[in-house]
Amino acid sequence: MGVFLITLIYALYKAKNRFLLTTQTAQKDTRTKRKQKHKVGVNSQFFEQMRKLLPICVPGLFTKEAGLLGILATVLIARTWLDIWFSAFNGSVVKAIVSRNRKEFVAKAIVEFGLMMWPMSIVNNSLKLSISALALCFRERLTMHAHNQYLDGITFYKISNLDNRLQNADQLLTQDIDKFSENLSHLYSDIAKPVVDIFLFAYKLGEAIGNEAPFFMISYFIMSGVILRAFSPPFGRYTAIEQKLEGDFRFAHSRIITHSEEIAFYGGGEREKEVVNGTFQKIVNHVRKVYTLRFLNGIFDSVLVKYCATMTAYYLLARPVFNPKYGKLYHFLKKNIYQIFIYLINLSQAVGRLILTGRDLTRFAGYTSRVADLFDVLNDVREGKYKRTMVSDSESGINQNTVVNAKDMKGKVIVKDGIILFDKVPIVTPNNDILLKDLSFKVTTGMNCLISGPNGCGKSSLFRILGDLWPLFGGTVTKPAPNKLFYVPQKPYLPLGTFRDQVIYPDTVAEAHSRGFNDDDLMALLENVHLGYIVEREGGWDTVQDWADVLSGGEKQRVAMARLFYHKPQFAILDECTSAVSVDIEGIMYEHARKLGITLFTVSHRPSLVRHHEYLLRFDGEGHYEFKEMDPADSTTPFGFGHGKSLAQVKLDSSS
Repeated sequence: MGVFLITLIYALYKAKNRFLLTTQTAQKDTRTKRKQKHKVGVNSQFFEQMRKLLPICVPGLFTKEAGLLGILATVLIARTWLDIWFSAFNGSVVKAIVSRNRKEFVAKAIVEFGLMMWPMSIVNNSLKLSISALALCFRERLTMHAHNQYLDGITFYKISNLDNRLQNADQLLTQDIDKFSENLSHLYSDIAKPVVDIFLFAYKLGEAIGNEAPFFMISYFIMSGVILRAFSPPFGRYTAIEQKLEGDFRFAHSRIITHSEEIAFYGGGEREKEVVNGTFQKIVNHVRKVYTLRFLNGIFDSVLVKYCATMTAYYLLARPVFNPKYGKLYHFLKKNIYQIFIYLINLSQAVGRLILTGRDLTRFAGYTSRVADLFDVLNDVREGKYKRTMVSDSESGINQNTVVNAKDMKGKVIVKDGIILFDKVPIVTPNNDILLKDLSFKVTTGMNCLISGPNGCGKSSLFRILGDLWPLFGGTVTKPAPNKLFYVPQKPYLPLGTFRDQVIYPDTVAEAHSRGFNDDDLMALLENVHLGYIVEREGGWDTVQDWADVLSGGEKQRVAMARLFYHKPQFAILDECTSAVSVDIEGIMYEHARKLGITLFTVSHRPSLVRHHEYLLRFDGEGHYEFKEMDPADSTTPFGFGHGKSLAQVKLDSSS
């Protein structure tokens, strides 16, 4: 037996080291780029994370969650009391059978048990109900708290585009919070039930055979727990790795859905199959190795916690029988040996379950780490702090993870109606790529401006800075309040909902009514973009469709322009927003926007739009720009950038 135990410990140790080596090799590149800020496990970091998360799950004493915890504690105590009763009841039934007492047997096995089976069944199912309800309440609290932070302002954009600490935020917001909540509710019952059992069964044993036996059992299990902790693999870290791999697998499939048309045109099915299969195979390899470790660890746990504990219980029970100095206790045991034996077994099982809960606790630490990281990043981003890989200026050329705090930026934003003013503003991407060192221009109400230049020159980056999506590294930006700026992209976003929701987004129907818009007014907006037929064709304003699939490219862009007319901002940023619309409809929409007093900022390569603008902001793609009033030459060469120098480039070179 001893040789087998030593062999098992050695096998577990070797498997653990081999798995750690494999995991370290697989994550070598990741660790080179970014060191883990903490070790996942049941440590001080885990308890600090729980200190932050528990007030979210149970925000107060007089809450539904606190009430459920109280109910669950009551049910656990009732369950333990029933276990004690059942132990004594079994002893009575066995005694009646051995003594051939038919009357006692019928009274116990049929009458008393027939009555008690109902409260036993109710208590057992109440325990399951309480745990499930508690898990749902925890998930609701955490999810609502996460949504309030994630969808506060443009935090969701910054999480995905500025900060690169979180991968697959959707995985964290859905599956990881769900698993954390479920494990937390079970962990409460898995710890509370054994603790209650230990106290009550130890008390009963102390009454029966003295305090020495329960003290000996508890001491044995404490020693077992220390040994198990020393040899058990770090399952918490493995759980965190598994959840990250699951997120990568989910993301691989979501990319196929998002880019299905492009993949189909390229005939990339086989290539994508290799990618998703490779991503899934990483999960399979990881889980298979973890299961192997759990198998070896489970054998060791069972031997030490269950079977050796049972042997110890046998010894404690037999010691008064074979030792003459326990004479009085022997006569008591002779009459109640079965009942006391059940008490000992239940006590050993309770302490064993408590020790094994420590193994589940390490797995739970993996979920805790991921959920805590989610809320830490959300808090940082909302405070203007983000962390990402920045382009290095050093000779080594090694990029570094850098914490950027928006409060430390030198840029200044001034809110003022009727003007957009950039004063010595550098156009810098979040990872420190400098597109333009110094941009200065001024546009006031009525100064419609056309923006042109090659791809990657900073046109869209300019709008991201204007819309507060990107941090302002320097200079001064003067602009109206955010609700007086409106962005219309080339591929407009169509939300889930009715066709009415597509026109008034992001307003609700109640907000539209408060602004004085009814369905007739919205129909007038559609007529201005020649879309009046859509409502009747699709079955009315309240029809719910997947509008991104139902509408054509040109219809989507015209819906976006109707949305612009509904909001009627001071300034409109139009980014290739009429590329799928005919020139005549395009002209009608632009003229209507000007009639409404909307000042236009247009990015486009269509010469037909030149006549709707009076000013030109032109980039050459080499770090230069010019801002000026349109002249006759610009009406024919506003987009003249290519391999050869255009007229605009010659002017820029001569002025420099």
